[in-house]
Amino acid sequence: MTTPILPTDSIWQGTRHDKFLVRWRQACIAAVLLFLTLQVTGGVVRWVLDMVGAAALAYLPNVAMLMCVGLIVVYDFVNKRTTRGAVLLVALVLLASVVGFVTTRNVPQVIFGIWVLTPFFFGLACAPAILENGRYLIPVLILMFLSTSGGVIVHDFVAYPWVGISYQIGGVELEGAREWHTGEKQRLSGLARSSFDVAGQILVAAALLSLHIKKASIRALVWGACVFGISLSTSKGILLALAMTVFASECLIRRYVAGLRWIFFAGILWVFVPPIMGWTMDWAELARTDINNPLYGSFLDRMNDMWPKAMDLAVEHGLPPLGRGLGGIGVPLSLFEPALFNAGDNVFVYCWVISGVLAVPLFVAGFLALFRICKDIDSEKVRTTVILAVAVNWYGGVSNILEHALLACAMGIVCRVCAAYLADERHFRPASSPQVGATT
Repeated sequence: MTTPILPTDSIWQGTRHDKFLVRWRQACIAAVLLFLTLQVTGGVVRWVLDMVGAAALAYLPNVAMLMCVGLIVVYDFVNKRTTRGAVLLVALVLLASVVGFVTTRNVPQVIFGIWVLTPFFFGLACAPAILENGRYLIPVLILMFLSTSGGVIVHDFVAYPWVGISYQIGGVELEGAREWHTGEKQRLSGLARSSFDVAGQILVAAALLSLHIKKASIRALVWGACVFGISLSTSKGILLALAMTVFASECLIRRYVAGLRWIFFAGILWVFVPPIMGWTMDWAELARTDINNPLYGSFLDRMNDMWPKAMDLAVEHGLPPLGRGLGGIGVPLSLFEPALFNAGDNVFVYCWVISGVLAVPLFVAGFLALFRICKDIDSEKVRTTVILAVAVNWYGGVSNILEHALLACAMGIVCRVCAAYLADERHFRPASSPQVGATT
């Protein structure tokens, strides 16, 4: 039975037999599968495509996702189903684009800033189709988990030939699979493009899979493999996100709503407080003495260096109080303004640089929706949304998740569900759903 989790969306309003929407949903699922395949095997695929002179095909999933987004936007506009939330989003993107042009004076940089966020926009626009649970969901999750965690484990014993390669598109040299180290230890990426990518992929796959496993002992094995795989990637910031995701998974399985709300309450502090402390306090001395600490040295470096410089991007190189606009932070800077490069490494910081003070009410509304949606965890779509939200929230405190394609898509899904829930909560009545863990 289908749960009407997105009551304000046209796809749920008596359009089950609309031929266009049926085809559109099928296109979205095809785009998701193509996207997941290219993400999980990104390093391998780029290596092979570069050898045959077809490196540009690596971006086919982005093209497919943009087409899905464009089709549903046009459909809703033509059929007068456009919601206020959609209008607000388009207005925000247009405003951030204009600000980006004013601050960078570079149209390609702004366009590339939009391109980088394609997975986020896809998750936002296509969440109704993505959240349709088909019969292939569990096999896909199992295959994804084995490919990501297994790829990293094998990488610990085998030197993959695609690690360290680069390729060119349009005269621009891009990384195929990043080769980097923490001290003398290589940061393993498995089949993906980087250790950052594969760590997030393992987390998402394990989190979603855990919700469908009935036996606690099997869940423990999955989480154990997850910890081992992520540890080989040497991504430290994700370990706290992993711990909170495990806790959230158990809360969802046991219907412990209070525990979920505490996770999000602590998550608010985790996302907002450290950057604000970095902006308002001098951490230079502590950073100098502890920068090489393997546990928290990189965190101090963010507070002392990265986050203050990100604020400078929004203020000194931006258009206060509207930030720097699209293309003003992250990967676009590495290509167009390398001297100003800043990854952000915090989801709020990244959004602050793009949209300035407008980011604050959006984050407030999002967390309010998550607190309220927790009470409806009998819906499978809500459980999926909540577990993704926890991963995004906690990993987003110390990483650039909007440029982590899979987590950016997850964030888009979470934002769409939260927006629909806030817009029409009185009609949100989750239908009865199978017990969690009915699969294994």
